[in-house]
Amino acid sequence: MEIWEAILLGIVQGITEFLPVSSDGHLVIVQNLLGMTEPMLTFDIFIHLGTLAAVFIYFRKLLLHYITGLFDVSRRAESLKLVAMVVVATIPAVIVGLLLKHKIEETFGSAWIAASMWLIMGVLLVWSARFSGRTGRMAKLTAMDSLLIGTAQVFALLPGISRSGTTIITGMARGLAPVEAARFSFLMAIPAIAGAAVLQLKDVDQRGLWTDPVMLSGGAAAFLVGLGAIAFLLKLLNTGNLKPFGYYCITAALVIFGVLTVNGQ
Repeated sequence: MEIWEAILLGIVQGITEFLPVSSDGHLVIVQNLLGMTEPMLTFDIFIHLGTLAAVFIYFRKLLLHYITGLFDVSRRAESLKLVAMVVVATIPAVIVGLLLKHKIEETFGSAWIAASMWLIMGVLLVWSARFSGRTGRMAKLTAMDSLLIGTAQVFALLPGISRSGTTIITGMARGLAPVEAARFSFLMAIPAIAGAAVLQLKDVDQRGLWTDPVMLSGGAAAFLVGLGAIAFLLKLLNTGNLKPFGYYCITAALVIFGVLTVNGQ
C-alpha cells in the first residue's frame, strides 16, 4: 500500500466512523475500487486507533468530569452509573463478536453485502426523524435502555451498518435528545474500538509496526478527520436530524448495485 492510499483510507475512516454511514461499508467499497482484495487487518487496527484517539481528545473534558467524579463523593453515583451503562451497552457486541468472529469477517469481502446493508441503514436513518424531538439526558438512562442500545450495536458488526447510526437511533427511540444519544454512542465507541484493536493486535506481527510510515499516515489521517466529523455531527444534531445521511446511504447503495451489475460482479 502506498502512503497516499493509506491517507485516503484514513480520511474515509475518520469521516465515516462517526457520521452514521458505516465506516466498514465505505472501506470495503473504497478498497475494492483501489483493487485491494486481501484483508488488511494490521492497517485496519491503525485507522481504528486513530478514530479512538479522536474520541479521547474531543471528549476529554467530559471524560475527565466522569473520571474525577469517581473520586468525588458528591458526583460518584453519577459517574458510576455512566460507567455501568457503558459496560452494559458493550456486553452484547462482545458476546456476539467473540462467538461469530470468523463468520462476520467472511462478509467483509463482499461489496454486495455492504451495499445491501447500506440500503437498510439508509431507510432506518430516514425513519429516525420521528425521534428528533426527544429531550432526555444521559443521566436518565436505565439498564434496559443501555442493553437495547448495545444490542443495536451488534448489527454494526456487519459491513454497511453504522455503529453510530444504530446506537444514536436506538438512543433517540429510548427518549434521549439527539445530541445526548450521540454523546453516549461515542462514549460506547471507546470500549468497542479498543477491545476490537486488542483482539486483532494479538494476531499480527508487531515488529516495526509502530514506526511504519504507511500505518502512521493512515492512523493520523483518521484521527484528524475524525475530530472534524464528531464536531460536524454534534452541530448538525443540534439543528436537524439524520435524514440527509439516510438519503445518502440509499443513493450510495443504489449506485453500488448499478456499478456491480454493469461490471458483472
